[in-house]
Amino acid sequence: MPALDASPAAPSASEQSLDAFDLRQMRSSPGANYSVISPRCPEGRPGEIVVCAPDPEKERLRPLPEGYDVPQGPPRLEMKLDETTTADVHLQAEVFPNGTTSNRVMVGVKKKF
Repeated sequence: MPALDASPAAPSASEQSLDAFDLRQMRSSPGANYSVISPRCPEGRPGEIVVCAPDPEKERLRPLPEGYDVPQGPPRLEMKLDETTTADVHLQAEVFPNGTTSNRVMVGVKKKF
């Protein structure tokens, strides 16, 4: 039989319609637990494009309330090691006689006695 007269081959899995695959029709197999989750976006009608995005207002940072005092300068990290000892990390800037500025990260340990 010539190649033109041959019956068409069955469509591959990638060519099959997506409508043929429905998770709601699957039954749980041993060791697997399937459940149906409702869609996040509404279903569109045929020929309609549905745009679905997260709410940008949900994660938006709001301005600080009136009267909130922002401390001047960089923050200082200090941790109590025991009753008489503390350790800290802070920034320091030193200006040399020739005008060069040295910016430093300093680590300090303080011991009360």
